Amino acid sequence: MSRIFRNPVPLTLSSVLYKVENEDSMFFYIKSIRGKGNSPRKYLAPVEKRGGGNLAPAYETKFSYWLRNYSGLGLSNRYPIPVMKSDAVDSNKFGTGMKASQYSKVKAGLIKSKTSGGKLKGNQYRYFAVPSNGKSPTNKLGDGIYRVKGNQLGLLFTLAKRKPQVARKFEFYEQTKRHVKKDMPYIFKSELRKQLAKFK
Repeated sequence: MSRIFRNPVPLTLSSVLYKVENEDSMFFYIKSIRGKGNSPRKYLAPVEKRGGGNLAPAYETKFSYWLRNYSGLGLSNRYPIPVMKSDAVDSNKFGTGMKASQYSKVKAGLIKSKTSGGKLKGNQYRYFAVPSNGKSPTNKLGDGIYRVKGNQLGLLFTLAKRKPQVARKFEFYEQTKRHVKKDMPYIFKSELRKQLAKFK
C-alpha cells in the first residue's frame, strides 16, 4: 500500500485481509468497518484498477453525504473538498486530510449556526456555507465553507460542482499476490499448528 498511496493511514495499510475456508482454499478481501469513520472496502473501491477507464468517481465521505442530503443548506449538488493549505484546517498526523475531529466540529457548527440564525453567544467560531439555500453574501466570498470569529475568517472547504474523480491505481490482484508471497510462510505455520492441535 505504501508504494501505491501517498502517506497511507494505518487503516489502509492493514486493510487487505485473508481467511482460510478449509484445507484446500482461502480468500483475500478488503476490510469493512461500521460506525464512525470511513470503511476501507468503500473508499478503496473507486481506485481499484479495472475496465472502464483510468478515472472513477471518488468515494463520498460521510460528511459530504450529510452536507448534500441532510444539512438543509441547499447544497445537494455540491461536494466539499478540504483546503489543506488553509491555516483554518487542522490536518491529520499523516498530512493527507482534515482531522476527523474537525469534520465533527464543522458539522456541529453548521447545525448550530443554522438553528440559531447565525447569532452565537460567547467567543466561539461561527460556521457558514456560501452559497446557502441559493443565497450568497454581498461581500463576494467564493463558494465554500467558512468559519469566522471576530476578524478571523478561515476557508475550510471549497464546494465543487461536480463529484471529484480519482485515478484507478490500486491493483487488488497484484497486491494479493504480494501478500501471499510475504505472508504464506506464516499462514502455513499457523494452519499447520491448528491441524496438529486436532490430533492432541
